[in-house]
Amino acid sequence: MTTPNDMAPATLSRPFTAGAWCPVTTPFTPDEEVDYSALKAQVVRLAKARMGIVLLGTNGEASHLNDSERSAVIRESRAALDSNGFTHVPILAGTGTGSAKETVRLCREARDAGADFAIVIPPGYFNFAIGRDLAALKAFFYKVLDGSPIPVMIYNFPGAASGIDFNSDTLIELSEHQNCFGAKLTCAMVGKGHRLALHTQSAAYKERHPQTFFVLPGYSDILLPSLISRMSGCITGTGNVIPKTIVKLYDTAILALASNDMALLEEARALQDLVAEADWAIVKAGIQGTKYALDTYVESDIKLGGATRVPLPPTNDGVKTMLASSLKRALAFENTL
Repeated sequence: MTTPNDMAPATLSRPFTAGAWCPVTTPFTPDEEVDYSALKAQVVRLAKARMGIVLLGTNGEASHLNDSERSAVIRESRAALDSNGFTHVPILAGTGTGSAKETVRLCREARDAGADFAIVIPPGYFNFAIGRDLAALKAFFYKVLDGSPIPVMIYNFPGAASGIDFNSDTLIELSEHQNCFGAKLTCAMVGKGHRLALHTQSAAYKERHPQTFFVLPGYSDILLPSLISRMSGCITGTGNVIPKTIVKLYDTAILALASNDMALLEEARALQDLVAEADWAIVKAGIQGTKYALDTYVESDIKLGGATRVPLPPTNDGVKTMLASSLKRALAFENTL
């Protein structure tokens, strides 16, 4: 294994930036084929809202796609961004799978298809064998970090990794690898993120690392407190539905914190109130509910959400009623922007 500081960072084609990022849903036709027209329309819509693009994550149903579909999702999205004037917008692509060897292969294929960065979840399938073996889990990530041709973000999501949940000590240790550029914390632990951000923003860390390290919660309902706690933005599935509102919250909060303007901070808090209500609704609705909200509430010439792949079920009537009520305020504000 290469030691962390011996490993040269991967070459950056488009720099990653702080801000609000969205794990894009992968739309499917009724017969469960990828709807690339809808995908490209959604990616461009999000880029116009200044929302960062994450493909093949949990919301993107990456585990339901074969390798050729994974590459095509990235390739078609890159082409759509480039042809609409967003050549500068990077793509963060999910590449995590069961083994380090296959994850590295997916990182290479993602790079070849047009991705700039990879995001990798711990291998939860074998949680029964390695879930409490921290050395084995770290070895997985070090092999991926050593082998990936693009920088890697750690995806800490216990719910999608059979309960595997890295603490701040482990994340800090992995952050020392030169090819590790960030962490997404879908564990909703602001304190964990604060400790990791404090470490990676220190002068000593910056002397060892030529690129910025980004700490992003996986929810937008804690965006304001996370920014106060030194984090870099968020990666939020709710961005599929109300991207402009979340970007405005980020912009307002950053300006308020930079200027120490209490009036702006109150404005950010009011925006956070809206986003927190909408974010919880989307979390409860799940991937299929997010797609339903896209098809029902977002104005577009084509349906942007589409179907899911089995075993994800259609959205039931109870969720539809909940979304109509819980998204009402946020959607009204989104439509004013």
